[in-house]
Amino acid sequence: MMGHIKANTRLYAVIGDPIGHSMSPEIHNQIFYQNQQNALYISLKIAIEDLEKSIPLLRDNFIGWNITKPHKQRIIPYLDALDERAKWYQAVNTVKNVNGRMIGYNTDGYGFINSIEKEGINLRNQKVLLIGAGGAARVAAYEILMKDGCLTIANRSIKKAEDLKKELMRNTGKEEIAVCSIEEVHQNYDCIINATPIGMYPEIEAMPIAEKIVKHAKIVYDMIYNPYKTKLLQKAEHYGCKCINGFAMLFYQAVKAQEIWTGDLIDPNLLMPIYEELENRLRREVK
Repeated sequence: MMGHIKANTRLYAVIGDPIGHSMSPEIHNQIFYQNQQNALYISLKIAIEDLEKSIPLLRDNFIGWNITKPHKQRIIPYLDALDERAKWYQAVNTVKNVNGRMIGYNTDGYGFINSIEKEGINLRNQKVLLIGAGGAARVAAYEILMKDGCLTIANRSIKKAEDLKKELMRNTGKEEIAVCSIEEVHQNYDCIINATPIGMYPEIEAMPIAEKIVKHAKIVYDMIYNPYKTKLLQKAEHYGCKCINGFAMLFYQAVKAQEIWTGDLIDPNLLMPIYEELENRLRREVK
C-alpha cells in the first residue's frame, strides 16, 4: 500500500490520547485499499492542551478524521455544524471537512445498532438492561429507545442515571425508562449491555454485574473488545446466552464514517472478508 501513496493522496486520521491501541487505521486502510481509493488513514496523538492549535493542521490537510477519547466533546466548539445524532449524543466521533467547513457526526450509534442487527436481533419490546450512564451508554440508550426496546439504566451513580433518563425523555419523547443502582438489578432481562470499561484489560477478572443476573438473559453484549471475551461474556457463554463483543460496533461505526467522507455506500460483499480477517486477528492477539 505504501507504494501507492502520492502527493494527491487523500488523508484521513483518528485523533486522541492515548492512540497507539486504535484499530481504526487497520479498518479504514483495508477498506480504502480494497475499494481502490487513493487514500491513507493514520493515527495522531493529540493531547488535550494541544487540541485547539491542532485544528488548522487538521482542517488544511485532512479530508476527514475520527475522534476518540478525550476529544469527543472537546472538539465541538471548533466545528462549523453538527448532525442530529451528534447533537443528541453530545459527542462527535467523525468530522467531514468540506472545503474548510468542518461538520461533526457521530457514527457510534450506527455501529452499535448494526452490530445488534448483524446477529439477527430485534430489540422491539425486549427488556434491555444497560449498564452505565456515560458517553457510550448514552449512545446505546438512544438507539435502544429508537428500536422500541424497554430500557432500564443501571449505574453506580443514580443521579447520573436519572440525568440521562431526563435527557432521553426530553429528546425522544419516550417515558417508560427505568433507573436503578447496580445493587438493585434483578434477573428479568432479555438483553444485558455493558457500556462501562469494567472488565477491560488489564482488569480482566472484573464484572459489572453479579453472575446470577447473567444466567437469566438471552443476549449479553459487552462493548469491550480487549479482551476479546471478557469475564462477563465468559459467564454468559457458560449459561448459553448469545454473546456479542465490541468489535462489530467498532467496525461498523468506521464503515459509516467512511461513507460520510466519500459520499458513497460501501459494498457489503467487500466488507465481510475484511471484517472476518480483522476479527480473527483480534481474537488471536488481544489480551
